[in-house]
Amino acid sequence: MNIIHEYFWILSTFLVPVLFLITMVAFYLSYYSRKSMHLKKSKIQPEYSVPAQIRRELNYSFTSLCLFAFSGYGVFLLYQNGYSVIYMEVNTLDVIYMPASIFLLMLFHDMYFYWTHRLLHLPGWYEKIHTVHHLSTNPSPFTSLSFHPLEAIIQAAVLPIMIIFIPAHPLAILCFLIYMVYKNVRGHAGYELTNYTYRQTSWHRLKGYPIHHNLHHLKCRDNYGLYFTFWDRLMKTFKDESGHHE
Repeated sequence: MNIIHEYFWILSTFLVPVLFLITMVAFYLSYYSRKSMHLKKSKIQPEYSVPAQIRRELNYSFTSLCLFAFSGYGVFLLYQNGYSVIYMEVNTLDVIYMPASIFLLMLFHDMYFYWTHRLLHLPGWYEKIHTVHHLSTNPSPFTSLSFHPLEAIIQAAVLPIMIIFIPAHPLAILCFLIYMVYKNVRGHAGYELTNYTYRQTSWHRLKGYPIHHNLHHLKCRDNYGLYFTFWDRLMKTFKDESGHHE
């Protein structure tokens, strides 16, 4: 744990940008560099992203990566000055609390993402800020960080906000961030590897899938959530792949 404490500023600053870079490139190489017939069946929209779209997304993503790095350094400053509830020592209770804290971070982020996303779809906000992200009606892995700089700031701000209110060990934060990045990039990858029956069973109905977010990019409305469909269902903004509200 002393190693984590000593190098915490490096981890907090560069972890999210590095995770995004690795995951976006991995998804792109896996899905787009080799267009196999097996994968083609899972492509949500049959067309592939054009080079001009990829270049635009990479340009915006570079700015977003820098802003996420600044946000990560903000996490370090909050921790260093005693304004966070990050803890380093582990005891027996953490066997139970650490997994619970990961879920708490996800629930908080899901709520934050849903409502900031709804805000960005309001008139004025959408045209001036969020339209950059929606230029990609057929998203690719690089769409996941293709934000107007102000939107990147809004989304990156969730990290320092969470560590002020939710007690968490760095390992729990690491697990959350890995899943957060994976979920974000997978949601924009343009492929759905699950089938309708699977998505309609028990717990899976409460989870958001790439096909839901792809519909959001195509129609510019509904399906505002990230991890779950709780808020979308509660606010009547969830739409399944057939185009019907549930």
